[in-house]
Amino acid sequence: MEEVTCSCCGKVPETGFVRLSSRPEIAICNWCLDGLESQRRRQSEGPADGWRIVGDEPIFKVADVARSLDHYAKLGFEVSQHDDTYAFAGRENRVTIHLTHDDADGLGPSAVYLHVDDAEAVARAWRSAGLHVEGPEDQDYGKAEGSHTDPDGNLIRFGSPLRG
Repeated sequence: MEEVTCSCCGKVPETGFVRLSSRPEIAICNWCLDGLESQRRRQSEGPADGWRIVGDEPIFKVADVARSLDHYAKLGFEVSQHDDTYAFAGRENRVTIHLTHDDADGLGPSAVYLHVDDAEAVARAWRSAGLHVEGPEDQDYGKAEGSHTDPDGNLIRFGSPLRG
């Protein structure tokens, strides 16, 4: 198997890479691609007041962090635990959901919308893990959308463009 070195950072990619179509000898790792995308956005969308939002991470209140970690692992998320009251569920370096147990605040519910490339595939994967999924259903605004509610009432909606 050929070892690839990123033409940008000079490292061997751990998370994949892309070769330029016009110059296949140039490979750029996903980490550098994400950085270039952020730089492109900053240059083309720079706000007038000098600061911008570069990402967001929803926080879901949960009754039992260990139960939530198990549930989100079944959904296909990578999970990690900070302590008995706080954990994380992430997917593809695109979304991280914070899972927090804080007796003082009570439970949610909260919600997140995930833009996915194939809503049917998400629904199949989650159903095959034994989880309840609504939809997806075609919407008049050009999306196929579905949803799942976790054990604490937090809503995960997901959608992909309709295939034409």
